[in-house]
Amino acid sequence: MIAMNPITAGGLIAASVALFLREAPDASKKGTILGQALAAGVIVLGVCVFLLSRHDPVTAKWLTLPPLSDGSLVEANGARISLSFVLIGGSLLALNYKTARGFRPGELACAVTAVIAILSLVAYSHYLIAFYTTATYTPASLLTSVCFFLLATGILLARADRGTLAIIVSETAAGMLARRLIPLAILLPISIGAIRQGVEKAGLYDPTFGAAQSATTFMVLFIAAIWWTTRMLFHIDSDRIVAEQERQKQERQVHQLNIEKMAAEKANKAKDDFLAVLSHELRTPLTPALAAASYLADHEDLSPQLREEVTAIRTSVQLEARLIDDLLDLTRITRGKIELHLEVVDVHNLLRNSLEIARDNILEKHLDLVVNFGADRHHVWADAIRLQQVFWNLLNNAVKFSKKSGRITMRTANEDRRFVFQITDTGVGIEPEQRHRIFHAFEQGERPIGRKFGGLGLGLTISKRLLELQGGTISVHSEGLNRGASFKLSLATVDSPKVTTVSHSITDHRPARSLQLLVVDDHPQTLRVLSSLLRKQGHKVLTAECVQAAIKLLEDERFDGLISDIGLPDGNGCDVMRAAKARQSLVGIALSGFGMEEDVQRSLDAGFDHHLTKPIDFQELQRFVGAMASRTAHS
Repeated sequence: MIAMNPITAGGLIAASVALFLREAPDASKKGTILGQALAAGVIVLGVCVFLLSRHDPVTAKWLTLPPLSDGSLVEANGARISLSFVLIGGSLLALNYKTARGFRPGELACAVTAVIAILSLVAYSHYLIAFYTTATYTPASLLTSVCFFLLATGILLARADRGTLAIIVSETAAGMLARRLIPLAILLPISIGAIRQGVEKAGLYDPTFGAAQSATTFMVLFIAAIWWTTRMLFHIDSDRIVAEQERQKQERQVHQLNIEKMAAEKANKAKDDFLAVLSHELRTPLTPALAAASYLADHEDLSPQLREEVTAIRTSVQLEARLIDDLLDLTRITRGKIELHLEVVDVHNLLRNSLEIARDNILEKHLDLVVNFGADRHHVWADAIRLQQVFWNLLNNAVKFSKKSGRITMRTANEDRRFVFQITDTGVGIEPEQRHRIFHAFEQGERPIGRKFGGLGLGLTISKRLLELQGGTISVHSEGLNRGASFKLSLATVDSPKVTTVSHSITDHRPARSLQLLVVDDHPQTLRVLSSLLRKQGHKVLTAECVQAAIKLLEDERFDGLISDIGLPDGNGCDVMRAAKARQSLVGIALSGFGMEEDVQRSLDAGFDHHLTKPIDFQELQRFVGAMASRTAHS
């Protein structure tokens, strides 16, 4: 064996320290500078040793040590070691450098160093004495070759995330193949050669047989390595195929879900459109019936018996309209499109309004009504119209489900700065197993009860969701069937306003003067009834059944007001309103079976001053017309 030269050992230590200092990508500036200085020193060492040994071998004897006591030679720092030092130092300096095209010269320098070391390792494994020592040439020791190989490998791995090494260490099939076969391609020939030479020196077989045996062994082992790697890649590829199939399956499922989602959204939109059209078609024929019934019910010359029948007609039509409104309200709430106009509201006033609305029904059933409004703080932040709707639903249910001569108790109180309203009746009650379903849509307890009392079972559902949107709660309690029910409602209170606000609703105005009105509607019965009733109020009324006829009248006449249906055969009432505003100044009242918020906003944007949803109560229309008369008279 040949011993390592101390100068070589010093250069390897300096290169190793330089690699340690520069290995971290975020190395400190001081460590980087010191590492670069050591790398430069390694290059200088290699160049100086090469020049001195080649220029004057006699002068450079100090570079070579005498044989050791056992006769072993000490390596001379010749061309191989000098070149290896220059390449190692250069690769350390160029550790982070790459050209514009991505070429990394440091990788090439390390690769050449590794090849030089491998050549020495092959020579030692095959006992090529002439290769590594002669009378005039002493090569690198075995230990030096191993150190250079490991050092070159370490420098390459220091930046394994970049360049060629990034491919080798990657989790791709190419990376895994390289990691398995490259080490075998280096180690197998060296190992097999060393074994062969050892066996031949032992005299077990001659060189010819040894060469054949080495070739066969290398072929078998390399084929085994290839098979081992191929088998692994096959499993990886199989897993990839399975994963790809699973991914495609998931994509198909997602695509199917998207299709189903789009279909559901389309069906939902179709349902909403259907409900809107259905409500329009249901409301339109109710308009003349409600308008006529409202007018007749208030007529002074009507006999009491006939007045009772007319009132029944009006109540039935109003109930039908309420059912339609419940369906639309549920749709609005479900879609999150209900609009709340919050303000400070006196709840006691709303409760009194609800009692006034239900007064006739209470008297008709001879119900005993107990009212105790004991709450000192009775102002809340809420939508007055929607909260009124909640109270009306609760009171209407109490009246509807109470037997004749029953009792209804209404109380208010304050609990923890909250307004609490409780309404209790002595009606049919609620069975315990039905209480958790009472606020579900279309639920009225047992079916016989639903058939007996009518309705869609939407009132409580809508009330609960409206209260939740306004920060309120509602609960129900019942001792059981035929033992009555009690509903408890709670809302946060606010301070009462210092100044009493005037309601924005239209008050009861009698016509200040006779108006010239244009009424537009494509429903003949509605057009006939409305125009007839308005004429009886002393107004001059012209009618039209389409957009073109209305525009023609607007060109020929001047009007104080326009009362127009929105849906018309050749357009819509918004077109009529825009044409009217362009020609003259008048007040517009829209009539429509479409009552969603967007429908109302569309009417107001077109220039209408008011939007009435069919079926309209003639008294309500009369109030708007009265306000119109006052406004035009003032103008």
